[in-house]
Amino acid sequence: MTSIGQNGAKAKLGLLAALLSLAGAGEAKALDPDQLRALPESDGPLQVQIGFHVFDITDISEKDETIDFNGAVYMQWNDPRQAYDPADFGYSAEDFPSGETSRSPPRLYQGAFAVQEVFQGWRPHVKFANAIGDRQISYMAIAVWPDGTMVYEDHFRAEAETPMNLRRFPFDRQTLNLYLYPHWHQAHEVELVHADSMSGTWQQDSGIAEWAKLGLKLEEQAFEYVHRDGAKKNVSQLLVKIDVARRPGHVLFSIIFPLLILVSLTWIVFWLDEESVTDRVNISFIGILSVVAYYLVVQDSVPEIPYLTMVDAFMMATFLILAATVMVSIVVDKYNRADRKADGDKLDRICRWVFPLGYVLVTALIALVFSLVG
Repeated sequence: MTSIGQNGAKAKLGLLAALLSLAGAGEAKALDPDQLRALPESDGPLQVQIGFHVFDITDISEKDETIDFNGAVYMQWNDPRQAYDPADFGYSAEDFPSGETSRSPPRLYQGAFAVQEVFQGWRPHVKFANAIGDRQISYMAIAVWPDGTMVYEDHFRAEAETPMNLRRFPFDRQTLNLYLYPHWHQAHEVELVHADSMSGTWQQDSGIAEWAKLGLKLEEQAFEYVHRDGAKKNVSQLLVKIDVARRPGHVLFSIIFPLLILVSLTWIVFWLDEESVTDRVNISFIGILSVVAYYLVVQDSVPEIPYLTMVDAFMMATFLILAATVMVSIVVDKYNRADRKADGDKLDRICRWVFPLGYVLVTALIALVFSLVG
């Protein structure tokens, strides 16, 4: 058993040595692996062109203010130490015009093992500053062109925290921010430069059921990282902005429209006999309790935020409208007890128009105000 294990280990080492030998073929000169893994020398910070793709947004949680998505990172930089003669692979220099990376080079490393173990060289390690846990990488590759141009890509799944502005809920639009930075390197060493040609979203994915994707924006920015001991360092950062818009149909059809019907039904109290004040008040209180129940459902889907949302204001207005029907019923009952039945009937007739029109006007005012201040 020991002999078999030793033979297996030797076979793996032999395979790894063969792969390393193949990977190093065509290099101008052999360098120590530790030297190759060091940051390439450059005048000023090494510029790394970076692109970002969003393949699929699988979940947006307003309650936790998080986004779950599948995406890809693309990076390009130059490392003269990795340059090689294409003739060593049976190609001519004309096959690889300077500055063009459209054709796949012969030095291509695909898969986690090839990139992490076989490839001998430096590559930037980018992380999400606002990620929840590490990215779950499903595919990675590095391509090396004869002039030393390096292109890296990986596909991943990730979850990140991003603040949301829910004032216009459920008619809100969100900009979901992701912050990418090169791990271990400061701004004077590595600078991220976004490339629009390397970024985008898949048109096949129009978003999840409740959300529609609007676009993707990238911009570079510098941020200052402060250690616990007070030490500071400047880091080059890529800000990815994913613009999405909520499709309000679910909230409208499952909560708002049923609530409107319920409130409209409570206005039958203005057609009931003046003597049935108990029935009038009971109907109004049933409506109030139903509004509270609906409001609890809405609150369960949004975080504990310190400001009112559009739906909060609408629910409060609805609550006040229903509370007002109780007050009207009490006033009508007092008119009846004071032998002023005509005044009670007149108040009911006025309320039959005032309450629906007032409810519409208040709702429109709420929508206007939140559309301006949202």
